[in-house]
Amino acid sequence: MRERRGLLVLLAAVLVILAVSVPLQYLVRQEVVVGLASDEAHSHAHGEEEDSHGDAGSEEGEEEHAHEHTDSEDHLASEVPLGINLIPNYGFESGTREQIWGWMKVGGGQGEAVYRDLDVARSGLASAAVATNGAIVDNAGWVMRLDELPLQHEVLVEGYIRTEGLAGAAFLRITLETMEESSGKQQVLYWVFSEAVGGDSDWTFCGASIYVPAETTVVWLEAGVQGQGKAWFDDISLVVEEPE
Repeated sequence: MRERRGLLVLLAAVLVILAVSVPLQYLVRQEVVVGLASDEAHSHAHGEEEDSHGDAGSEEGEEEHAHEHTDSEDHLASEVPLGINLIPNYGFESGTREQIWGWMKVGGGQGEAVYRDLDVARSGLASAAVATNGAIVDNAGWVMRLDELPLQHEVLVEGYIRTEGLAGAAFLRITLETMEESSGKQQVLYWVFSEAVGGDSDWTFCGASIYVPAETTVVWLEAGVQGQGKAWFDDISLVVEEPE
């Protein structure tokens, strides 16, 4: 009898504990933020996250974001990197025999071969080459159009040229063009040549510089040959400097 009464007392104690603990557990699960229900707590936390990021949905936040975006675009459009080589693939390492990434062929139809040479290089694995194959060419080689216009700055082109049996000249050249208003066509504004290399010459350092006026609309860089023979070009750089 005593054992049965003890079991009843124990059972009653368990029920009391469950009656108190279950609601407490439920409340703990629901009250994520003190004093707020779970849904309100989620909204509150989300609102604090937005506040920490400058309230992206507010008018002030949108204006600030637009201002930062505009400043970034203006910086990229107006600033030209100074003192670094702007020529991609300056060593002619990327390409095939017939094509060089970032460069285009000039000339053609005169009997010459304009190609990428994997057997001759000053450094790296390749060079840009021109072989006239016995023909006398007026102008043949490789050209590149600059992506950015270094207006009202000095540009300096430098590189190395090698020649073999060249009766004529191998050179680096910068050509500036401007848009003619009357015809709507590009017209040559100025150009400058580097030192000419001819005959049988090992790798020879050459360079030239020119000021790019505000009316310039296109800048071309050329590694070219005039005459008869062979020439190779390698390690070409073009650097923008402050005007003297």
